Amino acid sequence: MRVDKDYISKLEKESQEIRDTLVEITSKNGGHLAPNLGVVELTQGIVEVFDLPKDKVLFDVGHQSYVYKLLTGRGEKFDTLRTKGGIGPFSDPKESSFDFFIAGHAGSALSAGAGIAKANPKNKVVVVIGDASIANGHSLEALNNIGGNLKNLIIILNDNEMSIGENVGSLSKFFGKLMISNVYMNIRKDIRSIISKGKVGNQVKNVLERIEYSVKQFFLPSSISEVLGYQFLGVIDGHNLEEILKTLNIAKEMEGPVFIHVKTEKGKGYQLAEENKEKFHGISPFNPETGEVESGGKTYSSIFGSKLVSLAEKDKSIYAISAAMVKGTGLGEFQNRFEDRCIDVGIAEGHGVTFSAGLAISGKKPYVAIYSTFFQRALDQLIHDVGLQNLPVRFIVDRAGIVGEDGKTHQGIHDINLFLSMPNYRVLAPATGKELEEMLEFSKDFQEGPLAIRFPRGKAFEIKEQLNHKFEIGKWNKVREGERNLYLTTGAMLKEILEIEGKLLERGLGGTIVNCSSIRPLDENFIFNEFSKYDNIFTFEDGYERGGFGNEVLRFLNEKKMKININIIALDSVAIPHGSRNILLEDYGLRGKKLIERIEGSINGEK
Repeated sequence: MRVDKDYISKLEKESQEIRDTLVEITSKNGGHLAPNLGVVELTQGIVEVFDLPKDKVLFDVGHQSYVYKLLTGRGEKFDTLRTKGGIGPFSDPKESSFDFFIAGHAGSALSAGAGIAKANPKNKVVVVIGDASIANGHSLEALNNIGGNLKNLIIILNDNEMSIGENVGSLSKFFGKLMISNVYMNIRKDIRSIISKGKVGNQVKNVLERIEYSVKQFFLPSSISEVLGYQFLGVIDGHNLEEILKTLNIAKEMEGPVFIHVKTEKGKGYQLAEENKEKFHGISPFNPETGEVESGGKTYSSIFGSKLVSLAEKDKSIYAISAAMVKGTGLGEFQNRFEDRCIDVGIAEGHGVTFSAGLAISGKKPYVAIYSTFFQRALDQLIHDVGLQNLPVRFIVDRAGIVGEDGKTHQGIHDINLFLSMPNYRVLAPATGKELEEMLEFSKDFQEGPLAIRFPRGKAFEIKEQLNHKFEIGKWNKVREGERNLYLTTGAMLKEILEIEGKLLERGLGGTIVNCSSIRPLDENFIFNEFSKYDNIFTFEDGYERGGFGNEVLRFLNEKKMKININIIALDSVAIPHGSRNILLEDYGLRGKKLIERIEGSINGEK
């Protein structure tokens, strides 16, 4: 490929146009802005050099694929990004033949890329992976397995020194800070020894420190190519189009596997994102001039974070654990106040869960705050390390239920089923922000086993007259009294039922509305004493029906040989697409008119 000044100039103009489009569309629709601003030139280079879609490109994670979407035939529809029926938020083969593998969770691309490269030896397979994702255990397993095999595989490390929050851990900058060479360590020790004696001037000290840095860089390419078996190229400037094109053209002709280390700046070209990379990693609609996001009031995440701070002020045994989402889960203030007790394990949910088990078995009180969709990444640890030992770990399941614009890879619809299927777990779902605070107050002294507290994304719901009870585990409470129909709601579904209460009354479908914030244990006394009073009993949950709250009630009734019919209102589809939460809730019969029709249909014997 010929790379001349006119060609580069044309691409640089395109780079600016892409950045303008990214800011314009994400300011309206929200989305992952900073990661995509950082990979503009890199993505342009990939599209220019490789024969797509014959050559396969995988992104880890797919949230950095907006530029790729723009350059592979989806530019005209890009204004529909993250809206119902529009361009999706992540890579998806159903959307385009240029997307060869679905990508929503970190750590999958290297393993998938290796399999694809093995199956397609005549085509190049390019994996773009971030410096946070490559430190994920799944990725390290893949790197080890690939070794010096797979001659058609090209791995591009997009090193921007950021994940969602700042990277953590000794692997956060990959081999840049992981030096295990004995020669290097001995030189480093000698240099530090000289400096520490304080007998050198500043000029000599600076020279010695530069020598140490140079030694590190000398060993870096060698450590990758010789120890792991990769051809190494880099480190290259990820915003220099000429350098990118030349390097990719060289890599294309090499016998791999090839490892390319690219340095980029997250948020590149948009000053507000450059200055606040974490805020603009994934952002709601914002003012592109000021970067301000409209405030929606207190969220469940912020209520959790504030309450945990107040609890930790009095109880020094409380620890908070996050998996690369300290601020996203509301733990920003906790981290500032109690740095030693706030542990960000990075994109390593399984490690985080087992780490918390170690804290709990040592008498500490760990709170593990992770988005619902990412708890799926730690199933073995949840079962084996916490559940079987019945350890008092408190799991804060953020973004539970339908999340919305981030689509099918991020919907929190499996957590109820997962936690109910595991031994010894108690599962709670607060209906209001106030009830969440009460649950957290209760949880600090709960030592009988693991506890999962789930709540949805966004603004916390409050009942004007407030619930006339205080949370108690294993106890349900009536919010409205009525006859014939019994409505058993969990978590966010109380709000949805109360919003249609008037319409239900108009149709003669009024009844008793109950807040069942304790999913496990069930309120057995309520079931024994109240169920027989009603003609129709409904359960409501914003999760997957099979193995959920309604099924748990049915299981109990069968166990007690109580012949009572239950109507379960829940989700019956796994793949919930992207779109606003409210629209999706209605589409799937959990909100508004469609929820009313679903209730009425169940009473009339319809599905």
